[in-house]
Formats: sequence, C-alpha cells, structure tokens
Amino acid sequence: MGKIFFYSDQIAETPGNRRLDERLLEGLDPETAKIAYIPSTEDKEQKYYTLKAEYYRGYGIRNMMFFDLYSEFDSGKIEELLQCDIIHLSAGNPIELRQALRRRGMDKHLKAYSNQGGVLVGVSAGAVQFGKSTKLFQLYADDSGETLEALRFVDFEFLPHYNRWNETFKEQVLDYVRATGTIVYAGNDGDGLIVEDGEIQFIGDVIALNGE
Repeated sequence: MGKIFFYSDQIAETPGNRRLDERLLEGLDPETAKIAYIPSTEDKEQKYYTLKAEYYRGYGIRNMMFFDLYSEFDSGKIEELLQCDIIHLSAGNPIELRQALRRRGMDKHLKAYSNQGGVLVGVSAGAVQFGKSTKLFQLYADDSGETLEALRFVDFEFLPHYNRWNETFKEQVLDYVRATGTIVYAGNDGDGLIVEDGEIQFIGDVIALNGE
C-alpha cells in the first residue's frame, strides 16, 4: 500500500502543514509530477480546484488534473487518474463525497491505486474517506441511519478541525468511541498524520480518542 496523508486543513503557513507537504512532495520532480484533484462537491466553475492548483503551484507543480465525480464525470479519464503521482481528495462535506465516490464506483479504483503504491492525500472531508466510516459526521448531522462505510484503508477514523468543534459534539464523539471501540485520531487545524506500511506518523498535536 502506498502512503496516505491525512490533513486537518492544508494551509502552507502552518508548520505542521509545511512538514506534511515536504513529506508528500519529497523525491518528486515538480517539473514532471502530476497531481489529480477530486472535488468533494459540484465545482462547475472549478473555483476550489483553481485555489488548490495555485497552492501546489507554490511548490513548482503545474501539471494538475481535475477529476469530477458530479455532472462532468467521465469514466474515460479513470486511467489517466490512476497514472498520477498523487491523488488529492478535497475538503468539504464528507458524507456527500462518500456518496459520490460510491455512486461512481471509485472505491475499487482508489484501492487498486493505493495497493500499487500510489500516494493519496485527503484534506478534512477527503481524509475522512480513508477511515472506517463517516459516522462521526452523521452524528453531527443528527443522522441516525445506517453507518456509511468509508474506504477502510486504515483501522481508525479521522476527525479534522478538532479545535473548532464544540464540547457537546466532542462528548458525542467520546460516547461513540466508548460504545464501538473505534479509535479516532483528532487533529487541530495544522495537524495531520501519515500512514505508510502500517505505521502511523503524527504531525502536530494529534489526539487519540480510544475510550480510555
């Protein structure tokens, strides 16, 4: 399995994100590297894609691909997607993104990409996709329906923006952890983690919520 990068947010000015970016891009030639961007929601004007392309351009990378899951989805572009050096899953609504990935049958392609050593990046909602489920965000949305299973590349769940959540929701998260035995890694903005060969490297002050 290739490397998986979990970002709470992705702002280059923060030391944690700079460290994540450096690890993400080490060994890549910015002149030839290609990054695919998968939006979490409809982005017809490519507003959010343009912002992220500018972000990576700050590191000298200009070869970007926009891979849409919504009205402009094109299954003919999947092969090109899987040839990219990095696949970036964007921030936004984790439940909407999860549903879009499933609807377009992308789970098997992302798993194959990762199994062949591809590098995956998730920012906020994008990072949630790599865990066990989107249940934390279903709790936040008062959705008591069936748990929406995520890609399950790792045996934990990731909670971004821990510094922004109110105490009521944090208690809900702890109740969920105690009831299910699920490990949740919670990162403040500027924090994240890297998974490689089954090992986890924490960047910043990531908190392990495990019911203890």
